[in-house]
Amino acid sequence: MIYKINKKISQIFKSTFWQKDTNPDSSTYENEIISSQIEWVECDDVYKPIEKPIQEFLAERGIDNHKFDQVYILETAHECLIEHLQEDTKVEHGGILFGNAYEDPKYGIYVEITAAIAAPATMGTGAYLEFTAESWLGIMDYAKAAHPEANIVGWYHSHPNIGVFMSGTDMRTQRAFFYHPWCLSIVCDPVRKQIGYFLGYYAKYVDVIKFSQFLEDS
Repeated sequence: MIYKINKKISQIFKSTFWQKDTNPDSSTYENEIISSQIEWVECDDVYKPIEKPIQEFLAERGIDNHKFDQVYILETAHECLIEHLQEDTKVEHGGILFGNAYEDPKYGIYVEITAAIAAPATMGTGAYLEFTAESWLGIMDYAKAAHPEANIVGWYHSHPNIGVFMSGTDMRTQRAFFYHPWCLSIVCDPVRKQIGYFLGYYAKYVDVIKFSQFLEDS
């Protein structure tokens, strides 16, 4: 789900945002998304991808790439989420990805990740990750101040020492909250030093292009 950060966010969490099971074969009740306890309210203005030809986007960022890719991530954002997930490998941690979605008239939708914000006040173990209402308040307060022009474009979380995959609960989370074609899920195993990128409703595995900075005259 995408929200403008420069206006009040209308998310009301009565209990748990999600609980994530890291065992892809498990389907216990406790790991189901408790949709009856979640009220997710859209903002009045529906977010739409920014119309921008891919070559213009690449030139503005100094990216030397002559083919169309669907995901571009700022290196500092990528490094930030890796560092966050490496801090504690005993339990799962996560956060939210910020950036913008774009649409090329020929190739279609692509997404840019410019920030990865760690979620405070999460509750994690080796088996699940829970984002609380306090997590969201902390994320939104920081994002509003530091990234006023950015939007939520995905989420990230760790799988300590169990590998990179989208578990059944991961898929339910993706389809419930991050189902737009530009929404990205990043899964990282900080122990095995593996990382994967999954895009859209079906969590299609994709490659990403990392870039270092914007050109000064862009």
